[in-house]
Amino acid sequence: MIAKIAYLTSPAPNRFILNYQEEGKDGIERVEITKAHLANILIDGIALALRETSVPHRVQSTITENAEHERTASRA
Repeated sequence: MIAKIAYLTSPAPNRFILNYQEEGKDGIERVEITKAHLANILIDGIALALRETSVPHRVQSTITENAEHERTASRA
């Protein structure tokens, strides 16, 4: 399974929800996780994100060249 969308939410103090949508499916699935799960996801995720590899990240940049030029122009 590959997630099309995945994000964390916290609807109440000490409640953590992992939300995801599988590629090719409709609807968001929700799984409540513990604070320990959340900590492990963050710790492992940071290490994985910072690791240098020759494999490009699956999350694509959404900043286009035109958008960068528009921001630069608006600051002038």
